[in-house]
Amino acid sequence: MDAVRFRVLAIEGKRSTNSDIQVGGTYVGEANDLRNRVYYTDQAGDDWIFYVDDTCEIIDL
Repeated sequence: MDAVRFRVLAIEGKRSTNSDIQVGGTYVGEANDLRNRVYYTDQAGDDWIFYVDDTCEIIDL
């Protein structure tokens, strides 16, 4: 998996109280080999999966 910077377009699922994830926010996560999913763990320890061109967009590879 490769590190990528991505922008969140939508959040599906519940966030914990200490989660820092926000719609419109940019973060660094790991893209799968097909680059259609981005995996991210926020500061609260919540694991997220974002789908490229659906719930996120890749900004930089």
